[in-house]
Amino acid sequence: MRSFQIFILCVTLCITISAHPTTADEEVQHRVVGGADAAPGAFPYQVSLQGLFGHSCGGAIVDRQWVLTAAHCVQFSVPKVMKVLVGTTQLNAGGQRYGVEKFFSHSRYNQPKFHNDIALVKLNATLEYGEFVQPIAYSERELPENATLRMTGWGLLSTVGPLPTNLQTIELKYVPYEECRRLLEGDVVDIGHLCTLTKEGEGVCFGDSGGPLAYDGKLVGVANFAVPCAKGFPDGFARVSYYHDWIRTTMANNS
Repeated sequence: MRSFQIFILCVTLCITISAHPTTADEEVQHRVVGGADAAPGAFPYQVSLQGLFGHSCGGAIVDRQWVLTAAHCVQFSVPKVMKVLVGTTQLNAGGQRYGVEKFFSHSRYNQPKFHNDIALVKLNATLEYGEFVQPIAYSERELPENATLRMTGWGLLSTVGPLPTNLQTIELKYVPYEECRRLLEGDVVDIGHLCTLTKEGEGVCFGDSGGPLAYDGKLVGVANFAVPCAKGFPDGFARVSYYHDWIRTTMANNS
């Protein structure tokens, strides 16, 4: 029997803990979990999906009117409420907010639980590309062993910590499929997933859901779930190479 719990990483699950006071000792832990501040313009494909209470999930620009994210990020939202912040590393400064026309979640999302957790968000206007707004190409190839991947997001800086205002970035190690299944003790992981694990104290947290995982400048994963937060277990992502046909077809049929 699994001795730990796995959670999706939408920040709305933990609104009640986001205002938890911090101490000097906790700040050290926060920096490890959250990584480092991203430089302005370093990740121009990163977006923040925002609802009535602000940031809830991340996402990645994959075309002028399309953002790739996790299905659970849009499951309980409606397009007219959501805004998509682009073109900034700061949640409280800069960038532009776009409205949403429609969500497209995978038809077999959560069948079984935690599987097919991927969605496309169609914006209600075309993005203007520039230094701080660019798409990221998505990879169709499998990752090499021991690959070092790049995760970005505005997730909590620890399990009971605050949301950062500055975009965070961290390097994570790729964990092969069979090893990930062994470490997570069950069938929560399937071939549509990609896992990362570096060490305890480094990883994703609430609010990182839907955010991009990149390798060699291309999108390889979409943040799905974790044993929160950075407890020494693998983090789970939707494997973009597995879903690339669904991504292409969905955009082509709804443009």
